[in-house]
Amino acid sequence: MKMTHCRSPSDPGPPKGFTKTEASGSTYNDAEKQFFIWLHSVGVKFLGLSDSQKARMLDTLISLCGSKEMLYLSDLLPSLLYRDFLRLLPTEISVRILMMLDEKSLLNCCLVSKYWNHLINSFREVWIHMAKRVGARILAEPYVPIHKYKSLFIQSTYLVQQMKNKSAFELMTLEGHRGRVMAITYNKDIVATGSDDHTVRFWDIENGDCTKVIHTHSVSALQFDDIYVYTASFDNTAACWDIDTGQLMCRYVGHISAVFSLDARRDVNILVTGSADKTVKIWQVDTGVLLSSLSDWHNDWITHVKILSCAPNPLHLPDVGIMLDRTLQIVSVDRHGCCFWTVKSDDHVDVSVTHTADWCMNVPLSTECNGVSVCTWNKKDKSQSLSTYNTETVDGKCIPRHMSSWILPLDLPVKQTVLGIGQKFAIFMVDEGYSRAVVIDIHTCRIMCTIPVPPFR
Repeated sequence: MKMTHCRSPSDPGPPKGFTKTEASGSTYNDAEKQFFIWLHSVGVKFLGLSDSQKARMLDTLISLCGSKEMLYLSDLLPSLLYRDFLRLLPTEISVRILMMLDEKSLLNCCLVSKYWNHLINSFREVWIHMAKRVGARILAEPYVPIHKYKSLFIQSTYLVQQMKNKSAFELMTLEGHRGRVMAITYNKDIVATGSDDHTVRFWDIENGDCTKVIHTHSVSALQFDDIYVYTASFDNTAACWDIDTGQLMCRYVGHISAVFSLDARRDVNILVTGSADKTVKIWQVDTGVLLSSLSDWHNDWITHVKILSCAPNPLHLPDVGIMLDRTLQIVSVDRHGCCFWTVKSDDHVDVSVTHTADWCMNVPLSTECNGVSVCTWNKKDKSQSLSTYNTETVDGKCIPRHMSSWILPLDLPVKQTVLGIGQKFAIFMVDEGYSRAVVIDIHTCRIMCTIPVPPFR
């Protein structure tokens, strides 16, 4: 007799090992056949039991098992209960699942088995995504080994953990100025400070030593490159000084009130200054000639200026031929608004205004793109936000394009100063009777840590 069987919810199917050969009687005797028939009937009855009855039956059977049977169960159960989904799923789906894990879970997955560790460490997309998520700056080289992304992710995760327990920062005091320090900037491993004592000092950030002192005017803002240091002053002027000799190279005279900000581009021979007289002025770096004065748009002291781009364009003149016409794009900020300027060589000026808030402050969004971030406070709805803008040129005009916005935590005091913003974190200076620096995760709008700092302007 030929035995066929299709399993149903109430039928367990033929007993394990019961083949066509066994059914024909050529392998087992009558007693063994009767055992298989009995085993099949027990399976059918087991499927008809309730869940609680099935559990009681299993408890009874397990209590009757000896050491050999228990060893058999311990070997059998893992293969029935556990499934290695990374082996079974397509690679694309495995990558997506791993990218959804938190940092700790992903690292724990690497410890599951040698196969998992090898497989996860071969997924470049996973480690790039995780490194970005914890705020790491992704390397720009055309080919970077996967282990470097993993190392970057682990280092960044460790740094975030240090921020949470307030051990990520070391305090270094730079002493030497005899007056208030009103300006500070850095370039690579060098920090420069400007003071009311009419000096600019350069410091080695590794050991805190003062490497050079230049005697200047009172300093409200400064910037330096490999050759020159540029200073803005409360004496209504700006100046350029030779770093090696300390000699005054050029003074920029034209503002009628204190100059609070500047930005210099020696490669295009342009210096831009912003003043309490509510004007933005553009100068030639080497000669000090005033090229243009931008006014009528700011209603308060200009606290920040930044050159976004200086692009040459072909200009056709009937008598001269083709010359280069330079289009300058600038952003300037006062305490109530942000203006994007487009200035051409023929003195044609276009301006776009992005914010008119009760208070605002801006910082460069990134040194790698033409963008800014604007931190605003609106008194009406009692909210403060951080918005980022990139710029693009449309019909020769600098147009700001809104990229993203974050509502800042309610427990962050209003009208704070933004030190910088990255892909994940922003740093603010807060003064509530005592000064502190606050690091915020802009994705989750959580305060990561606060660091006490000396009083600041």
